Amino acid sequence: MKNTQLKISTLDLATVKENRSLKQTFDEILESAQHIENLGYERFWLAEHHNMASIASSAPSI
Repeated sequence: MKNTQLKISTLDLATVKENRSLKQTFDEILESAQHIENLGYERFWLAEHHNMASIASSAPSI
């Protein structure tokens, strides 16, 4: 019998909170991604949304 392990990922919208800079937002995202990686998650995804000032992941290059 083949032993398969369920691989779990997480998705973040990269919301820019009030009174926070883009750098602070991405620093928090990086910290979250590292924590999630330490928990054993397979991937950390950022959702891409265009033309939304409150979303930091609004460019394909992110």
